[in-house]
Amino acid sequence: MHTMRIKHIFLILALSMSFGLFAQHNEEVTIEGTYRPTVNKVDKILMKPETPEQSFTMPETQVKVLDVDHRFRLNLDKLSPLNYRGGKGLGEEVAKNFLMAGMGSRISPVFLYKHNSKLTKNLGLGVGIKHFSSWLDIKDYAPSSFMNNAFDIGLTSSKYKNVQLGGGVYYKNDMYHYYGVNLTNTPLTDAQIEQYCPRQTYNTIGGHFGLATTSTRSGETIHRANVDYHHTFDNTYAKEHFVGAEYGFGYTQNWWGNKSYPQKIGMDLAFQYEYFDSSHLDQTMMPVANRSDLYLMKANPYFEMSDEFYKLHLGVRLDGVNRVQNKDKLLAVRPDISGSLYVLNKKLEFYAGLNGGRKLLTYSDVISENPFVGSDLTMLAQNVKLGFDGGVRTNIAEVVDMHLGVRYRHTDNDPLYVSSYLVNAMPFPGGKPIYNAFDLVYDETQQVSVLADMRLKLRGGFAADLGFSYNSWNPTEEEYAWYRPAIEGKLKLTYDVNEKLAFNSTFLYQGERYAKVFNDGPSWMAKYPPRYDAVKMKDVFDLGLGADYRVNDQLGVFVKADNLLNQKYQLYYDYPVTGIEFFAGLKMTF
Repeated sequence: MHTMRIKHIFLILALSMSFGLFAQHNEEVTIEGTYRPTVNKVDKILMKPETPEQSFTMPETQVKVLDVDHRFRLNLDKLSPLNYRGGKGLGEEVAKNFLMAGMGSRISPVFLYKHNSKLTKNLGLGVGIKHFSSWLDIKDYAPSSFMNNAFDIGLTSSKYKNVQLGGGVYYKNDMYHYYGVNLTNTPLTDAQIEQYCPRQTYNTIGGHFGLATTSTRSGETIHRANVDYHHTFDNTYAKEHFVGAEYGFGYTQNWWGNKSYPQKIGMDLAFQYEYFDSSHLDQTMMPVANRSDLYLMKANPYFEMSDEFYKLHLGVRLDGVNRVQNKDKLLAVRPDISGSLYVLNKKLEFYAGLNGGRKLLTYSDVISENPFVGSDLTMLAQNVKLGFDGGVRTNIAEVVDMHLGVRYRHTDNDPLYVSSYLVNAMPFPGGKPIYNAFDLVYDETQQVSVLADMRLKLRGGFAADLGFSYNSWNPTEEEYAWYRPAIEGKLKLTYDVNEKLAFNSTFLYQGERYAKVFNDGPSWMAKYPPRYDAVKMKDVFDLGLGADYRVNDQLGVFVKADNLLNQKYQLYYDYPVTGIEFFAGLKMTF
């Protein structure tokens, strides 16, 4: 979109929002989810200082397929991993163990186990194990095989000297054997596949610790702190160390107004450090040093006030980073202003707000989004110079939640994926060339989005979730914002036939995406500067159907068909997803 069109959009938005509405603090617009006014962690402790009934917060019970961007779900609605009804008047009880195991038609085993128990009255234990893989070599499609493994263990203290404590460690192992080349146009032998399309393996070891005070009295200061660490490394030469620490405090007092709505002042502080090293030997066997140290410090002082019909957050975000690029600055100041206006007994909310700030782009984030990247990357701090969110949420009708919003982001050091010239210009003796690996380019982008979502829940067990977003991207240097869709949509339908049987279906769509493709091919003497083509990607159409049947309170079975339309769409160039696949298995709560 041209600059003039952006100005016209903002003029319309300014007129529509001119009655002074601000967005809720700590809530981000998304096409998923429905309208529910939320509060941050500190507010929750202040408002309701209860001891958590569960000693361990269960993570998302999803099977994530990285060659499918929408992260298809094996639904667990009919047999919750958290709670189950004991029967005969026993009420809801916390489940100590949850197990899901199944098999897909491409010899794709699924296994998920979660344990939740009390070691003492105030100390809880949580353990999780996850496995998902494909053992069948499918040459008609790009992904030959993959394996995702995860293990986590955590301890939580419900209360210790007016402080809640929690912490844990985790390990993730992901392996991908993707061809990354169209085998119809460029046939390769099995030996060539092993040479030019090697298996990529990523490992991450990490841990976290957090605490929060449980004081609820007005006039007392509450505190919270979190520390996170992870170490990520692959099977070539890249490794990363990341440390993040956060500390926040807040003080509430009735300086004026209704005593049920005290005012609050607070400060959030954060520190992030990332060390990334992908030093290696080049095609001439000469050492290439590629190391970076990134430091990011943040401070966010704020003031909050609210009443029955409004909430206002006024703050500022300050951050400093030791490495900048282009027009970025070492020190930056960004707004942190948001608020909401509630009418009709809080069933209608108007919101708007300004925000911004920086965050470190980590190697673990990159490979989670695109596991086909090369290791020779440059890590920087992504910088949102200015962000705006505004819109309206409502649940006036008891069966319908609706949301309509707009979003603007002006981002520097915005990472985009492009075909890697350095990797694809090989092979070379003794090296490990990878066909169609990806690199990162950083650009200054402007994004304008219109977002809408609706949730409909009717009697008889029928529910529908509809999400839609239209995105206009305007990069400064690049021709397109590569791989980012202009249109996204999701429709999920669920129908509970009775207490035992339920059906669900999900349809996902992404449209108008472009890829930047290196077109000279593998060559000893690649042209310089390299030549690229802008290729329009095929739209994403994905339909999934599933069913859950609850045999009893402890046992359930599920079946699911994924990509029922058998669409061979590509999320990244020359990496199409697998076609239709069927899953079936058991779920147990005990």
